[in-house]
Amino acid sequence: MAEKLEMRELNGGDIFTMLGIIGKLDIKEEVVSLIERQYGNDKDVISLSDHKKKKLTKKEQEAANLAYQKRGMALVTDIGFAILRHVNDAKADINKFLADLTDTSQKEIESLSMLDYTNLLVDFGKKAELKDFFQSIASLLG
Repeated sequence: MAEKLEMRELNGGDIFTMLGIIGKLDIKEEVVSLIERQYGNDKDVISLSDHKKKKLTKKEQEAANLAYQKRGMALVTDIGFAILRHVNDAKADINKFLADLTDTSQKEIESLSMLDYTNLLVDFGKKAELKDFFQSIASLLG
């Protein structure tokens, strides 16, 4: 590929596409379990709602923010691997979605080199809006 594909920002309509892909991947239970593990009320999970009870010091706030970011990254990584285990079930939908995000065709996405396709998937996984999407789902569950 001569130039890197640029992805547009995710928007509200993309929520339905992503939920459809997650549904087709048949990983709902796995995703819910991963979200609960990262944001649930188990004794091993650090509470992030302490700020409602007391005013955090700057150091405590930084530690809480770091813990929250680590949880989010662990969640996105775990969900990524869950998707990879079932990706053939939704390959066409994923390629169509990537084509929409990059303003190209599904055929162009499918003809990318392995390196370019992998880079596109990695770029998608790094999108801040994607993290917001999963954090929103987590907040709805908790």
